[in-house]
Amino acid sequence: MFLISSDIGKEFGVDLITSDEMSNALQRWDNISTGRPPWRNTEDDIETVNMAKHISDTRAKLTTLDIGIAVSGSPRADYLQGLADDLLKRLPDKITEADRLGGIMIKWNGETWDFVLPGGFGITAKDDNGEIVGAIFATHTTQGKAHYTRLEYHRFEGADANGGRIYKVTNKAFKNQINGDNKFMLGTPVALNSVEVWANMQPEVSIANLEKPLFAYYRVPGANTVDPTSPLGLSVFANAITELKAIDTGISRMNTEIEDSKHITFVGQQAIQNANNKGITLPRFVKGLGMGINDGDTTAVHEHVPTIQTEARIKEINFNLSMAGVKCGFSEGVFVMDGQTGMITATQVESDDRDTIQTIKTDRDALKDALEQAFYGADALVTLYGLAPLGEYEINFNFGDITYSYEEDKAAWRAYAMQGWIPKWYYLVKFEGMSEEEAKALTSEAEAAGMEAGLFGGSGGGGNTPPKKSEKQEDKKDDKKKDDKKE
Repeated sequence: MFLISSDIGKEFGVDLITSDEMSNALQRWDNISTGRPPWRNTEDDIETVNMAKHISDTRAKLTTLDIGIAVSGSPRADYLQGLADDLLKRLPDKITEADRLGGIMIKWNGETWDFVLPGGFGITAKDDNGEIVGAIFATHTTQGKAHYTRLEYHRFEGADANGGRIYKVTNKAFKNQINGDNKFMLGTPVALNSVEVWANMQPEVSIANLEKPLFAYYRVPGANTVDPTSPLGLSVFANAITELKAIDTGISRMNTEIEDSKHITFVGQQAIQNANNKGITLPRFVKGLGMGINDGDTTAVHEHVPTIQTEARIKEINFNLSMAGVKCGFSEGVFVMDGQTGMITATQVESDDRDTIQTIKTDRDALKDALEQAFYGADALVTLYGLAPLGEYEINFNFGDITYSYEEDKAAWRAYAMQGWIPKWYYLVKFEGMSEEEAKALTSEAEAAGMEAGLFGGSGGGGNTPPKKSEKQEDKKDDKKKDDKKE
């Protein structure tokens, strides 16, 4: 993980809002969620299953489930829709990273979206609500054998003739040096145009009439108990470190017991030598105890009886899994270890899992606010660079149901088709795997044959309603009734 140096503020004459507590916490969360927790000990056979990453992945997956962004209202909106489509391709993976480290910066750079994790930017200013309004971002590149860093400083500074705030972005490039620890550090300043990828950038840009920064920070909801003065958020698993350690320890101990469960019979060394002298191959479970053991002694033969406490271990592990899940915002019992497979799974989120649903709702609200601000910044840059005509736009977000059931969804869309709210061919494409061409041809053929309604449970041919009986059949039925009355 790259942690930006607090010295970068000096390049712009500002101090960064940072603390050793947050820097240490970020490094610890990164180590834990990348398979390097402090409790990992190969000498003591303590490995990690990286439950922290699994929790981060699950929470991010639910937060971004079937997320959609629709921008409408003008040609400007059409351009922004293209940016939204590009954003959605990368967002789920980036939110997973954000959940690991408590948040992520999102900003459009004029060509594509930048996602910057804590440690990759320095905070220079925050408002009365604790929102970040000034920051320095670090970008790295190589050219030939040289390594370069560009610092991009965003802030509000000064006012225009009408009293509005001026937003400034300043770029500085540096050719890095390698210190004694073989790590890159800022070296001598160089011109932006000396680095090919930054050649077209301006050293400084000013923008008037901005109410919010060009960047947006998605912050994992919740109070920062590590540093209450910091505008950064906490990792989703920050409150469950004790349980994560217990899970790794319990699973490691269980695995060690299984490895040691091979049956072994220990005998005196003389028996081993006699067998070797006579060319006798002993069974693989027979091992020698060592020299000096009297084979005639009844204590010379020892049976190794392994102790396996799988059921007790799994019970203990499941307790810690459930506790960790609760501390990470999930309902009790969401994470369990399957006793048959030994796999840790996330159970299906049901409609009564209120804790999980509320947590994801809160995450989605925070993400929506951050994305709205990110598009605000993108819109300002589109205007600055003249990339699309001016125009109003409306942005709408849609999220999938985390209690989603395929069969319920299929039944609902079938009802839409029956009611005529959607074309019937659309249902066939969505749920029956047909191409649009095949589905349209089938529904057209069914309509022509009078069977179209029956495809969806109506009264047409092939449906559930029986065909009408012929007049001859009805006459025979009436004659039978008359005969029954005579009798």
